Amino acid sequence: MFVKSHYAPVATLHTMVGFCLLFAALWHLKNNFSPLKGYLRLRFWGKESRYKLTLPLAFLSVGLLAGLSWFGIAPVQQFYQWGMTLRSSDLGFENQELRYLLVDKALRDPSAQQLSVEFKAGPAFHWPQYAIWLETLDGEFVQPVYVTQKLAENNFANRVSTRDKDTVFTDNPFERPGFTMEQAFELVVEPETRSDRFRSESLPVFLHQLAGKDNQAANSPNISSKISRLVDGYSGPTMMNNFIYKSGIEQKLSGAYKLRLEVNQSFDFNQYYSSDRFPDDAIYSGSGYSAQPSVIYEAEINFDKPNKLFVMELIGRGHHSGQDGKVHVDLSGMTSALQLVDRVLVEVNTSS
Repeated sequence: MFVKSHYAPVATLHTMVGFCLLFAALWHLKNNFSPLKGYLRLRFWGKESRYKLTLPLAFLSVGLLAGLSWFGIAPVQQFYQWGMTLRSSDLGFENQELRYLLVDKALRDPSAQQLSVEFKAGPAFHWPQYAIWLETLDGEFVQPVYVTQKLAENNFANRVSTRDKDTVFTDNPFERPGFTMEQAFELVVEPETRSDRFRSESLPVFLHQLAGKDNQAANSPNISSKISRLVDGYSGPTMMNNFIYKSGIEQKLSGAYKLRLEVNQSFDFNQYYSSDRFPDDAIYSGSGYSAQPSVIYEAEINFDKPNKLFVMELIGRGHHSGQDGKVHVDLSGMTSALQLVDRVLVEVNTSS
């Protein structure tokens, strides 16, 4: 278990043997309590001493080993790292380095509440749009936490169309070796029309929340000004890799709330969500190339439990063309979209 990757049968056997040994030790103490009590009379010196330096050295050795392990002092730390290196090699992760971008937008008020979100990207994470926000347990919008800038500003000035209208995509073309956009697409930059092409399919659950769950409003270009107003101060560039993001809370909260993350990536077609899957859906079959719909992660966090870590879990997907703001639990047909996120950890704390 020290030098190899985790294997459930071995771990189970290891645990059971450990508990059996512990039970045997307790049973031994119970059955031999009287002689042990006499043996452990603390006479360290003189003719009647049974220990001489044995017992003090035993306590010193155990205390030293525990201290070296607890504080990570050499050579115990090197021994531990050696074991972890062997296990990493067995898992195929040798010499890999994990880095995070740290973005701190927490309030400087010592008594202010704040959220710390640690996001570890999955293998399919390349160029997504995403939003993080707070809701009540009843689903009422509280405040944004982070929104990618392109979505916040409705800055979709690029219009993409296929060169061959009969082309059907059943995979992400950008993952093909040597593929370039010019091979299959035409790119037109039209900044003057960006407000006319609001992409409701990008993050439908989040956008419908901002629109007050009004389906027509969420699909209207007029919602862009409302989004910019609501997410002012909470938007930023799309972070393309692992990040740790700290954000302040606008109002003092108490009790349980839901923190949600919605993420979507264009062009991630697959056999089910192919480019011709919904030919009568003008949004899905339009110029957005949403492909697989957004995925939604959620954690129930408690502001009365600071410095506690909460894990965000996958709870469903958005509508493939943004027609509603529901979380659809059916994930059949989803493939690489389920690999956009490796893990998300959330911590609630105060500046002090």
